[in-house]
Amino acid sequence: MYKAHTHSRTESPTPLGNLSNFNNATPLYPTRCVHTISQEDNNSVLSLVASKRYLFSGSQSSKIHVWDLQTFTLVTILEGHKGTVLGLKLSGDGQYLFSCSGDGTVRVWNTETLKCAYLIQSCHDVGDIFSIVFSDVNNMIFFGSQNTSIQWYDFADSQTHGSTLDIPIIRPSLRQSGKSINFFESGTGMEEQKEEDKGVIKCIIREKNVHMNAHDGYVYCLLHATEVPNIEGEVLISGSGDGDVKLWSIGNGGIKHLHTLHGNPDKGVLCLALSEDGYLFCGVQDGDVQVWDLETHQMIRSVMAHTDDVLAVAISGSGFVSASADGSVKIWNEGFLLKESLTDHAGIVLSLTTYDQYLISGSNDQSIKFWDVPDTTYSTFEPFRRPNGHIQGVPPNDTMLFVLEKWISMRTVSGNPTYLEECRRGARFLKNILQQLGAVSRMIPGAPGRNPLVYGKFIGKKSSSDKSVPTILIYGHYDVISAEDEKNLWGSDPFNMTGKNGYLYGRGTSDNKGPMLACIFAVNELLKEGLLDVNVIFLIEGEEESGSVGFYEAVDKNKELFEDVDMILLSNSYWLGEDVPCITYGLRGVIHATISICNERADLHSGVEGGAVSEPLIDLIHVLGKLVDNNKKVIIPRFYDNVRPVTDAEKKLYDPIIEWMQSSEVLSTDHQSQVNMNSSTSLQHNCCGREMRCHIAVTGNENTEKLKNQLMSRWRYPTLTVHKIDVSINNPTIIPRSAKASVSMRVVPDQVISDICSQFEQYVKEVFSQSNSDNSIYVTIESAAEYWLGDLNSKYFKAVEKAIENEWKRKPLYIREGGSIPAVRWLEKFCHAPAVHIPFGQSSDQAHLQNERIRLLNLHAGKRIIKNLLVSFPKLSDK
Repeated sequence: MYKAHTHSRTESPTPLGNLSNFNNATPLYPTRCVHTISQEDNNSVLSLVASKRYLFSGSQSSKIHVWDLQTFTLVTILEGHKGTVLGLKLSGDGQYLFSCSGDGTVRVWNTETLKCAYLIQSCHDVGDIFSIVFSDVNNMIFFGSQNTSIQWYDFADSQTHGSTLDIPIIRPSLRQSGKSINFFESGTGMEEQKEEDKGVIKCIIREKNVHMNAHDGYVYCLLHATEVPNIEGEVLISGSGDGDVKLWSIGNGGIKHLHTLHGNPDKGVLCLALSEDGYLFCGVQDGDVQVWDLETHQMIRSVMAHTDDVLAVAISGSGFVSASADGSVKIWNEGFLLKESLTDHAGIVLSLTTYDQYLISGSNDQSIKFWDVPDTTYSTFEPFRRPNGHIQGVPPNDTMLFVLEKWISMRTVSGNPTYLEECRRGARFLKNILQQLGAVSRMIPGAPGRNPLVYGKFIGKKSSSDKSVPTILIYGHYDVISAEDEKNLWGSDPFNMTGKNGYLYGRGTSDNKGPMLACIFAVNELLKEGLLDVNVIFLIEGEEESGSVGFYEAVDKNKELFEDVDMILLSNSYWLGEDVPCITYGLRGVIHATISICNERADLHSGVEGGAVSEPLIDLIHVLGKLVDNNKKVIIPRFYDNVRPVTDAEKKLYDPIIEWMQSSEVLSTDHQSQVNMNSSTSLQHNCCGREMRCHIAVTGNENTEKLKNQLMSRWRYPTLTVHKIDVSINNPTIIPRSAKASVSMRVVPDQVISDICSQFEQYVKEVFSQSNSDNSIYVTIESAAEYWLGDLNSKYFKAVEKAIENEWKRKPLYIREGGSIPAVRWLEKFCHAPAVHIPFGQSSDQAHLQNERIRLLNLHAGKRIIKNLLVSFPKLSDK
């Protein structure tokens, strides 16, 4: 019988009994952990299997978690077992999932409805059922159990076919200490089954379908095979704690013993994997992997692979993978040489499975990890240069995330000369990506010493008529905010994209590299599908985070590239919360100004000159104190004169927002824990992020009008903010000779920026003159950008609404934002075309903050929304 071991051993540099040598060379393209899922119930991941759509994970808590393989998000939890889920298997067509458990039962689940269809148990007390396989040819399931038997259920046998009536419940025998693997133990104990599932067919395995004493130990693992050398038909392979492996033929409603591969009785067989060329890999106790040639029935290798029990093996390419209680996953080549050792898990590695190019591992650290194992059949990676419609050397289904990971690694921080070359590298990378995906692309020089713009154009196919092809301009940016000063607040390297629990973490994942790539790949997919009936221009700048320096001049110099634009599209903002999609239809404009007060004296000692001179800092404080009153209203004369009145139609737009806010729990501060789950430091932020985001705490039955006014204060009314004060010398005993304040004003329809600037400068100087100071004052307008307000009645906004509703199955909220994107209104005027704004990210995306992220679900959904919109656009142009 198998018993848990407490001793450990050290691997030999040249393993005893193994003719292979360890390969210490670092692989050119190492295996990478591309995503990590934390199991929701904080229990060990005992079993794994993947269909084309889902990953199923069996846990210590008796639950089966179902994960979406595209977004890495939890779809549902299958409940029914009363003990640990020890084994999972899919039917060949993927229609059914078979699970076996420590409660002594087998369940069959429909993978479309994700409901239990059958509940099967033996007429004996089998104890734990460790392993299960399914024969598609014979329509039979086989399982190996703790009582050393192999049993099977024949779905075609009318004598064993079940019913929806109750069946006798056989209470599993109590476990004896040390008789079973310690990590299989259930924390809740074994309970009698309660009322049976309604509509579930209950079945009992009869005596004729039981092979008692199939081994002299627990039957830990089973394998189903159809092409075993020198054996015709289907074969069942079993491995046991007695150290032996047995081969059985399947037929005539049962199994027949064919051959026994005699192993070491002190090395119980815990897992099995079979290669296409007839090699059987057996993971055994104490860390070995035995390799049997099934043609000769000889053990040709005993690889001393790990320092503790090998709990899972899988075939990967021409080699194999092993996972162990020592916490490592190891990848071996076809010559049984070690290629890599993966040690990211923080506990025992209990399970393995594969899906496409991914290797998936589960551990008692409650995590599931997805590993991207390089496929040597792909050509060596080449730089992004050839415009052939796909990325060189990358599996097509992973291309977008692969490119995003490479782009995130480039520190494209604008406004800092240190990163100038890195920004140029990021721009060149993007240009080459566009070219390789089918666009005509080039870099447009920006201002001297600043980052270039990236231009790309995809050409749509012409219709049979003579009408011109519509053109859409998609605007975005590739520059990011620096993360160097906050590295200790991130849960991972901000410039190394990390996947966790369905989110991608990294600087730029949400603002704005992720959404931009989703748009680019949406267009590329339409191009490949022959459905691109519009021209799409990409204009992606590298100075957005620094005020779009040089942007307007660069675009104006190349105006011939932007002719006949019908619509401008951008995605550079976020939902109001976590669960409801939004459309942004308004942004405030902004004026950045500096107020400086200074004199020609040197800095003075306050103990000598204090009280005898006019102090610039005191003068500045007096001026700043008269800009905004105690009710947060700007005091500048005529500041509000041209603010557009609120109409009844506008007020109605706030009603669904207020209704959602009052019913949603997303805006509570509790959701902030989600944001910080990836952080190594406990953060104390109650709002997350970018200036354009809005969080309002809603408690109880908050007054509707009050909530509307709060939103309007943030979105559609003008404001004035003092950001910081700088002095010529920062010393507590010195009177600084100069003081300077940074001020911004948010402007709204229908304020005129030139009027506001003039009124501001005039008022500031007037207030200063009242102080009778001998200092001098200077007002400088640093930059200004107009507000933007979309036309909600336009056909373009209606088309966006429809595309979003088709994707998310609910109407989006129409929101405005208090921040500014300087280029939007300017591009509208320059192109004589309207703009629409589709937020991709959630409110907790943390743009500009530590642990910036985007949900994979949103990224893929955003790509589909853009495709839907572009497909519908030619019809809009006909209206």
